Amino acid sequence: MPPHMATRGFLLALIGCLAILAYGGDAPPQTSASTPQGEERITGNERLGWDQQAPTAGELAGYRYAIYVDGVRSGLTEVSCAFAAGTQASACSARLPAMAPGSHTLELATFVIDGAVLESGRSAPLRVIVGAAAVTSSAANWRTSEVVTTADHLRWRLELMTSSLEDPTDVGVAPDGRVFIAELAGRIRIVQNGRLQRDPALALEDVDTTDERGLLAVAIDPQFQRTGFVYTIYTAPSANGTAVFRLARFREVRGRLAERAILLDEVPAASRRPAVSLRFGPDAKLYAAFDDGGDTRRGGDLASYAGKVLRVNPDGSTPTDRPGGSPVYAYGVRSPRGMDWQPTTGTLWIADAAADNVESLNVVTDTTDRLAPRVLIARYSLPMRLRASSMWFYRSSFVRALRGDLLMTAQEGRYILRLHFDRSDPTQIAASERLLENRVGSVRAIGIGPRGEIYFCTPDALGRLVPV
Repeated sequence: MPPHMATRGFLLALIGCLAILAYGGDAPPQTSASTPQGEERITGNERLGWDQQAPTAGELAGYRYAIYVDGVRSGLTEVSCAFAAGTQASACSARLPAMAPGSHTLELATFVIDGAVLESGRSAPLRVIVGAAAVTSSAANWRTSEVVTTADHLRWRLELMTSSLEDPTDVGVAPDGRVFIAELAGRIRIVQNGRLQRDPALALEDVDTTDERGLLAVAIDPQFQRTGFVYTIYTAPSANGTAVFRLARFREVRGRLAERAILLDEVPAASRRPAVSLRFGPDAKLYAAFDDGGDTRRGGDLASYAGKVLRVNPDGSTPTDRPGGSPVYAYGVRSPRGMDWQPTTGTLWIADAAADNVESLNVVTDTTDRLAPRVLIARYSLPMRLRASSMWFYRSSFVRALRGDLLMTAQEGRYILRLHFDRSDPTQIAASERLLENRVGSVRAIGIGPRGEIYFCTPDALGRLVPV
């Protein structure tokens, strides 16, 4: 039975039925739609709704949905379906993707993951007009070009790069200045020369986006100008239906990411709000930190990669200098929110969260003991209601007074936390400062540009602080 798209009040779409026909793995379920008349005017903040046929609640839970906005595919997030038994259709809804003001064409498709992605044909189009005045953004009240002064009189200019992002989770800055932004729904967007590229560089099809899962981390190869490699970690459904982490490498060619190579798979992920961190170390090795999959016992189990920091070569292989041939660099990690290396000492700092969401900074150093891959040398409690998700040490020589300081996002605190260290003992925090507090909203990701710029992401925007 064909789905029918329309809007009424808060954008109710697919008032008819989105039919899922029985299939045995040879073809995706089919959808079709009758064409709505005219265009619907919306604010862009509504939810998309449809009626979904499904024989059982289990099969309904396995269906996934892709939305095409002007032909560009992305996965629907925050999908909610109330199963209706018998011949009645189940009512489903999902969050609309971010859309710029103006006219857009929306199409819906259903897909499942059964070894490969099996996707139906697209529904007939729904044409909408997003009103410019009604679109809300965390950047709406930014005072762009404002000069921000730190406690030690460093001056920065606040700039808004784009306000057309959707749930950014991580940011990587390439040596050529391009900014690669990971979005939770499985997309990577590129900002080049100050402009957001219209089409995503990557739109994952095998990503699991339920319960705050999705594309969670991105890292740029230090040799990017030669290799073009970009690395990601995202959640994917496993064969038994649980969420797992997948580490993949892509090659950038003319603004697109292709040639996917899966370097690591089937690492257990927490069922809700999974956490990872992905960074290249000073030794040009790739470090990946994974949460414990919701089971603290995994953090101490050296046979599992859950709750660990792994150190691998850029091709995913284990370096030959690892004791026992294991890529495990550190263990006992519960919910990693970020990691980076202190320039003056070379030690690894990891932001982690305990079961009660109490966050701490853990300072570790490597050891050659196969049974004790890391040694904890310091631990600091982080401010309450921080909810860190990204961190970088400032290494640029453009602002020498900031060099060696640690910058950390504060999603709930709504600021960037700056930590300054004792010059005589770099393991001791001497002072802290809250940058941009309550000026730009929740800060989710942070990165450092080649000329010392500080890039940061809010829930729908990319901004930067440029040294004056």
